[in-house]
Amino acid sequence: MKELGLQTIPLDQIDDQDRLRPVDAGQVRFLAENIQQTGQLLQPITLRYLRDGAYKLMAGGHRLAAVRQLGWTEIAAFVFEANGDEARLAEIDENLVRHELNPLDRAVFLAERKALYEKMHPETRHGAQGGRGAKRNEDDTLSFSKETAARVGLDERTIQRAVMIASRLAPDVRSRIAGSAIAHTQTELLALARLPPAEQRAIVDEMLADSPRARTVAAARRLVTGGQPEELDPESNKFAKLVALWGRCGPVARRDFLTHLAASGDLTRFGPIKRGGKTSQDEAA
Repeated sequence: MKELGLQTIPLDQIDDQDRLRPVDAGQVRFLAENIQQTGQLLQPITLRYLRDGAYKLMAGGHRLAAVRQLGWTEIAAFVFEANGDEARLAEIDENLVRHELNPLDRAVFLAERKALYEKMHPETRHGAQGGRGAKRNEDDTLSFSKETAARVGLDERTIQRAVMIASRLAPDVRSRIAGSAIAHTQTELLALARLPPAEQRAIVDEMLADSPRARTVAAARRLVTGGQPEELDPESNKFAKLVALWGRCGPVARRDFLTHLAASGDLTRFGPIKRGGKTSQDEAA
């Protein structure tokens, strides 16, 4: 990529379509509030120059949407000349480095990065040199994981697991669980990804029902394979619904909820919460 420097770009010349990660309306409102309070954009967006005065967004979708919401007509941006693959890779790495992704989103980004990596480095594609079967595939994954770990600061094992999740989840299942509590728990995603697509769909039906009979993949699998439903006491059922709702909330709703808890004293009412969910009151009981 060739760097063209920091520039001020009119918003109507920026194309932000075909993004890997759609903007979250709550996050946009949150950023817009902060920008309005400070009167400035602290971090410029990143653009790819397309010729004839047109630009393609590479990084900063939420920031761009926020200033549009505020009625701005131009924005500060780092501008680059790059081909499509280089621009896509920069978009992915920017999101991964910022660590704002839930486990499902991270898996999708890493799987897309792996596909781009193999396209840009065809010698690493499975079977490119032939003759070594599973050993060759394992070496390819390790090579990608090592390069990606150095780029975005994730450990190699996390990267390998994430790619497995994205590649084995059925596309329709992946879409359905986006924004749910399942998307925020890597152990549940791994358990779901290891199952056949038909079983994945049946399990998600159970877990995302209005009145779910199971709150884990293991419990839902027992149900769809003829086992007994998970017995949830009323308080556990309320907790499961609260966690599911939290997973669907954006940053503004989460901030307001935590502010409410702090103002009501509920955050400190039970004393320090220790590992495993125990409080000082539990241990004294």
